[in-house]
Amino acid sequence: MIKYIIINISIIFSVLFSAEYDVGDTIDLDDQDQRFTVCNGEHFGNDLSLADLNGDLNGGHYFVTWIDVSATWCPPCVQMAESVTGVVEDEWADNPNVVPFTSLSDLNQPYSCTQWGNLGSGSNEPFIVHDPSYKFMGWFGCCGASEGWPSTVFINQDMEVVYKGNYMNYMEVNYIIEQMLDDCGDDCISPPPMALFAYEMDGLTVTFIDLSVSETSEVTNWQWDFGDGSTSQEQFPTHTYSVPGTYYVTLDVSDQYGADGIQYWEYITLEGESDCGSDAGDVTGDGSVNILDIVQVANYILGTATPAYPCAADYTGDGMVNILDIVQIANFILDN
Repeated sequence: MIKYIIINISIIFSVLFSAEYDVGDTIDLDDQDQRFTVCNGEHFGNDLSLADLNGDLNGGHYFVTWIDVSATWCPPCVQMAESVTGVVEDEWADNPNVVPFTSLSDLNQPYSCTQWGNLGSGSNEPFIVHDPSYKFMGWFGCCGASEGWPSTVFINQDMEVVYKGNYMNYMEVNYIIEQMLDDCGDDCISPPPMALFAYEMDGLTVTFIDLSVSETSEVTNWQWDFGDGSTSQEQFPTHTYSVPGTYYVTLDVSDQYGADGIQYWEYITLEGESDCGSDAGDVTGDGSVNILDIVQVANYILGTATPAYPCAADYTGDGMVNILDIVQIANFILDN
């Protein structure tokens, strides 16, 4: 009982000494700058401020935002987490201009942040920030310190409060988000990042040069596929191929908001002598190409075993190991 009295006193003080925003109000820049730790979801361990979602401050990436203001001891908040929040996050997961998240107070009374994230039925990890000082309730609580849990608030691309209320179902939430996106118009249609690369070859070694661009955000993630089964997440990787051939290289990128870019790809052709250490087809390295090599290549394709010289499995030299290599090795054995 004493614990909950202390909690309620803390909430009351927070509400009394915080700016309270009504519908139509624009959030003050000082409040936008306050940072909160992300305790669950894709950006776990980082921090978030409302200023990060302000296109006038972040370089032109505009968002519409929905916040579920909850506390772990609040039964209606639990119901909201179980039936609404995850569904909403799944609905808008592929739209980089919509940010739904939960501000969660009073961790471990009784739920931890991770346990709260596991309450919902959504397929994505819920985006939760820890609010130990009840800032969000003070700013956006709709009905006072004791009756306001859970509160829900909608903030448009101009950091203006569009709507706030108590418990809402997911259809009501999605409807208001759709209206906010319509009002946002072209500001909320950000062009995706564009992947692009060049490369320099030195024998079988290739240095890849990232040239990816984004008009309204920063490219922060790179996923390379070199076409020979090797990958990298470096921005400027160097890769050495085992055998000459033509390789299909792809680059996928995303920005700091998680927006996926448009893939770029090229075929690159490498000439020169193989540094595989074994002749083509001789994956066992025993000096001859025979039925044992076919078995080893088949296991390699199936992923059940890696031969001593996997580079020799690419008998056709096309940068891939597949059934065509087995056919060519078998033909070589039959011809000899």
